[in-house]
Amino acid sequence: MKMKLLSVLGALLFAASSVVAQTPGTIAALEFQKPKNGMVKQYEDGRKQKATWHKQQNDLPLLVWETLTGDNTGTYIVGRFGQHWADFDKPPVSDQADQEEYNKVIGTYVESLAARYYEYLPKISNPAASNPAKFSEIMTFHLRYGKGSDFRSAINRVTDAAQKTKWPLKYEWYVLVSGGATGTYVLALPHDNWADFADNPNVKPFRDMLKEAFGQAEADSIINQIDSSVQSETSEIIQFRPDLSYLPSK
Repeated sequence: MKMKLLSVLGALLFAASSVVAQTPGTIAALEFQKPKNGMVKQYEDGRKQKATWHKQQNDLPLLVWETLTGDNTGTYIVGRFGQHWADFDKPPVSDQADQEEYNKVIGTYVESLAARYYEYLPKISNPAASNPAKFSEIMTFHLRYGKGSDFRSAINRVTDAAQKTKWPLKYEWYVLVSGGATGTYVLALPHDNWADFADNPNVKPFRDMLKEAFGQAEADSIINQIDSSVQSETSEIIQFRPDLSYLPSK
């Protein structure tokens, strides 16, 4: 397993919650929007118009990323972080008004759209305390049926090891709660630039970090437990698009 770690999304939760005047929740509401062929410019122009509209409505932050690699290359990820479920009952801007504006300036240029809800897992995350990184490496894990508890148990031990050894790697874990296959976990690793994707000689490799924390036998056991829990894994790189996003503080 790739435990670089081992990467929908950076210091994203904290970037969103820093401009929300309440205790942040753990729900991330995301839409995956793929523009029609040849209409990327029109789509992006529409997103910029909609960002201006959200500002006029004094709305909550709306963040946008562009997928750069993988099967979803060219898909834009649009959404909010730090939400409570109850927040969706009384949004600052009504769903109807939001949908009408979307249809007006964006909808015509979208080929496909999928909405998904994720839950952020703060107890097993080590987030950066800055605004969204320029890039994020996204690792998606699809678990074998009935292996969720084994996976979570292993990741809990990884967290214990990272804290014990003061492992400096920053990462965030999310679990999909609606909008796709159950047993889907997402790991987000922030990167400030392309050079940051290279292995850092100052950061101990994942296996070595586990070995330092617990010894070789338990390190092997944790890795085997993760491997036996995961059915498949995919990797993508996404880029934050501040020019398409709405951040009230900017």
